[in-house]
Amino acid sequence: MLEHLLLADLVSEQPQGLRLQRLTAAIRSHFHCGAVALLRLENDSLRPLAADGLVREALGRRFQVAQHPRLAAILGSPQPVCFDHDSSLPDPYDGLLESNAGEPLPVHDCMGVSLTVDGETWGALTLDALQAGTFTPQAQDELSHCVPAIEAAIRMTRLEQERHSLTLLRLQADD
Repeated sequence: MLEHLLLADLVSEQPQGLRLQRLTAAIRSHFHCGAVALLRLENDSLRPLAADGLVREALGRRFQVAQHPRLAAILGSPQPVCFDHDSSLPDPYDGLLESNAGEPLPVHDCMGVSLTVDGETWGALTLDALQAGTFTPQAQDELSHCVPAIEAAIRMTRLEQERHSLTLLRLQADD
């Protein structure tokens, strides 16, 4: 069960970024999709923090929400949003999937969900599948049930980073 895998990573400290990378890999495997990205909202753009199935270059990108209607729709909904294979909205990951690097995405399904941490919109999780019909209503429900575990992983990662920073400051002050 996906939720169990996500929660199992919360019981031990992880190196910076590893928990989020493992999260995207587990979600990609569970939903049998081509790519998963975890994007952090920073001002008016989304920045990928972890991804599985996207080219490495994607991690250095910033996606202006106003220029990407799919990402705007995901951020604007409290529930998972699914874009059917025949959606006319442009896909922000055209040319960025590892399996189709540099090429426009063929007909595919796209799904995403907005994430909230500590009462504020934190960002989004996106999933892309090259096989149409992958993101059924059942898959959307499964993703919805996993959101609290995903948000907990994000929060735990932030808390670990803060604790690590405080430890470094304390060590520097002791010198």
